[in-house]
Amino acid sequence: MNKLIRIQIFSLLLLLILPAFSSAGQDRPTVAEPEVSQIFRNIAEITDRASIELILNDFLIAEDVDQVERIEIIDVSNIGFGRDDIVVVYPSLNVYIVEQPSRELAEIMRSWGIQEQRRDASNELTPDYFYPDFADTLTETEIQERQIELVQSSIISDLLESVNRNYTDLPFSLRFERDHEGFTFQMWNYDRDAFSFNPRPPAVPDSIGVYDFIYMVSADTTIIADTLMYDIMYISKSVQEIIQLPPEPADRQEIRTTRLP
Repeated sequence: MNKLIRIQIFSLLLLLILPAFSSAGQDRPTVAEPEVSQIFRNIAEITDRASIELILNDFLIAEDVDQVERIEIIDVSNIGFGRDDIVVVYPSLNVYIVEQPSRELAEIMRSWGIQEQRRDASNELTPDYFYPDFADTLTETEIQERQIELVQSSIISDLLESVNRNYTDLPFSLRFERDHEGFTFQMWNYDRDAFSFNPRPPAVPDSIGVYDFIYMVSADTTIIADTLMYDIMYISKSVQEIIQLPPEPADRQEIRTTRLP
């Protein structure tokens, strides 16, 4: 009797399980293809042993301090380091959420920042707008004082000129990083069909030639006793000539020069 009951129960369970497997294969959920992009967030990297121990204890993270090489705190909300940020412990790669740091640690975390140079501008501006051609009029002291601004403007101008020449669609995102080992370059948010390679334009020669004038002067020194010394220059001859410039929209221009042989 008990054997029969056990068989019946097993048969009933089998009948219940089979439809479950059958329906799982037919009603498998599908997820539409997502649009994958990137975001940039500030990351604070802590490698000091005493600081690691302080943070782990404050956040109540149960990790062996002696085994932790470094920790990273990611400003997920992008409003400054603090509550609800993500902590990644290395080398375990365990991830924790910052609940509520102590008042002292929260004050320290709010002081963390990154030194950056950022420029936001309209798409209507051309690369020439950013190029610091006014640097030619600055003194050496002024150039040193505005060094970061000049370098940033020059890089923006060159990069924007290259992007405009080879890619005209929108949007477009890129990332460039370089360290002692090499560099990383990424592009995303682009349409492959919108790329069109255009080589750099050739250099434009000067419209006006540069002429060097060479002259020779013979000199002699005359000494008069009990008086000053005088240097006398003798000009052997003088030659005049006319240099013809390339034609201009108006009449032809002439520059009259004097050469001293």
